[in-house]
Amino acid sequence: MNPTQMLYEMCHSVLTNADIKAICKSRGFSDQETRTRSLFENVFLSSSGLEAAMSTLTPMEVAALHLLRQENRTVDVTFFERLYGSDKTGTRGYGTFTQQFRPIFGSVQTRLVRKGLLLIAEAKTNSPNKTKMELWRYHFPAEFGPALPSLFTKSFRTSEPGSVKADRFRQELLGLVQHPMRASHPAAAKLVRGTLLIEAREFSADAVHQWQQSRWETDILRANLKASAGPVYQQADVFLGYLLPEGTYRKPTPLPVVSNVLEQLDADEWIAPGQLDTLLDVFYGSKSHPSSTLICEQGYENGCLARYDSGSRTYYRLPDARHLPVEVSPEHYLKVSADGAMTIDVERIPYRDLETLNRSASLEVNHGQLTVIPNLLKLVEASETVHEQPLLRYLEAQSPAFKAIFKKFNAQWGKLIVHDNLLVARVTDLSLRVRLQKTFGSEETQTSQRIVFLPDDYIAFPRAMLGEVEKFVKKAGHVIKTAQTE
Repeated sequence: MNPTQMLYEMCHSVLTNADIKAICKSRGFSDQETRTRSLFENVFLSSSGLEAAMSTLTPMEVAALHLLRQENRTVDVTFFERLYGSDKTGTRGYGTFTQQFRPIFGSVQTRLVRKGLLLIAEAKTNSPNKTKMELWRYHFPAEFGPALPSLFTKSFRTSEPGSVKADRFRQELLGLVQHPMRASHPAAAKLVRGTLLIEAREFSADAVHQWQQSRWETDILRANLKASAGPVYQQADVFLGYLLPEGTYRKPTPLPVVSNVLEQLDADEWIAPGQLDTLLDVFYGSKSHPSSTLICEQGYENGCLARYDSGSRTYYRLPDARHLPVEVSPEHYLKVSADGAMTIDVERIPYRDLETLNRSASLEVNHGQLTVIPNLLKLVEASETVHEQPLLRYLEAQSPAFKAIFKKFNAQWGKLIVHDNLLVARVTDLSLRVRLQKTFGSEETQTSQRIVFLPDDYIAFPRAMLGEVEKFVKKAGHVIKTAQTE
């Protein structure tokens, strides 16, 4: 059920007149705007009255809406047990689903639906055993996200940049280059056939950020288990999740939603770890979870958070432009060695430039140095925007080997097909092209090998088909001319 459908059903079928009246009062809609249910539907997703309605929410409710916004998921009434579970009749596990969750349903209606902050609709099902209470679905509209109040009402402010921990992946890269036989196991940085990998993926600047986030999450779990009295008990706490309507559990990693709310801080705004407690309580649906202090400390250790110490207090925020490495030009991290090889200073090269080199050339480790070697195949496969990078123009100007490869590349650009055991032929006779197309170009052809038809009368086919193609062309009465290319 998508949000558009939910909005229509809510406005036209689910809400009572009393519900609409309550929403209009909370959001400040005029009588003109809500004269009909169609008009009410049109105005519901506007920003009108959102600030006033959200100002009445508790910190827990605000945190829950932040979580729903981050996940962009439709949930059932069980999600709100973390907010209103203390009002639930009886003990969890006793009574029918409706008996257990009716009080929570009532609280959601009063506190969120009737304030005009949630969509509600009934899911469709073929199961005759599902009660109406089980079928209610809720969605926080994406349009309401920008109006959400900050979770941090008493943050610390300073224009100081604080500090960011040393780049862990760059240390991995240094280990690969300086001590390739003693790289950490499993090593994050690997070289496979001239291509730099970050774990199992091709290296990129974005992959470094994802790796940092993964290390942050792993280190939280490891430190939490180590600090626990019993690993089995603590692991159950760490993996506690809530059941989604589809019957699957959400993986409990709070880092995306933590990063999301930290992104909303002002440029000079910092928070103490304890200010994340409400968000974490809501995320896990329990007060039993990794501590906010642990999460912030491990974020700092992995270079994902900046830290500022003021007396005995420590504050955190996301790194910003002040914490990024200083951008340097190619001459500061590339040089031609005595033997003509182009070497890279791995401590200074920006990740975006290393990504460009990795996609358009081969990388190798030689005598404790990371070297970049021309690779025509990679250069051809790289996008045209990569070819115009100043970095590659610098390589062409400084390295004879790169100058030669670019000369060959530029001479063949638009005409060159790089492929092992691939032959190219030019067929100018239209009737012959049609016959070749019918015999070898159809997807329904019996042979597993096919001819590819290219612009300007050219065709391409595997070398193994040469005899078959020549036989067909000669049988059609045409003469074959061969040409050698360098």
